[in-house]
Amino acid sequence: MEEIQNEMIQLGVYALIVRGEGQDLLMGKNIHEYIEIQGLEALLHKFILDIDNFFEHIYKNDIPSYLRRIEERFQLDLSFLEDNLVGNIGEMKTTDSDEIMIFYLVITKTLEHIRQMVFHNFGWAEINKFYESLNEQELTSDQIKRISDLDDEGDPDLSLFYNLNFIKFLAEIYKDEEILQKAKKIIKNTLKHFFKAF
Repeated sequence: MEEIQNEMIQLGVYALIVRGEGQDLLMGKNIHEYIEIQGLEALLHKFILDIDNFFEHIYKNDIPSYLRRIEERFQLDLSFLEDNLVGNIGEMKTTDSDEIMIFYLVITKTLEHIRQMVFHNFGWAEINKFYESLNEQELTSDQIKRISDLDDEGDPDLSLFYNLNFIKFLAEIYKDEEILQKAKKIIKNTLKHFFKAF
């Protein structure tokens, strides 16, 4: 397996997605929700290697090029993140923060925003499509607001769905058919359970 140069990247990704290490346990937004997906950590390794390569720009303090490489690879618009990262890194430098902490901040901010974007771009469509298949009608704006509120309150199904949606996205990017099919199946069961109580 190809070596990761900056271990902070793996630590950052694992902190937000994996429960433990070496067990292929996908964690929800909340550490208490998790599910085993065999091959998860091997898939994440590919993602971490890509980010690791893009970090060459962070070492040169070239945040725009770093974000551009991510945008090209994952077809996401992260331009809004530039000011946020520049500001945060600037603040950390004025307080003499360790370089390691700066790297950790960059990876967690990057991952936070990529996951949010993937949820915004694909997660809501997935929820709506599932609801439509059950009820032959689209979600109303009131229902969407209710789902958002339940998500904010830490609904266990939505907590898990958030990272499942991200893993499905990565499986599509890295053409991992096995994980893609597993993720789709678990997403279906998770949404079925969620809407049963909705």
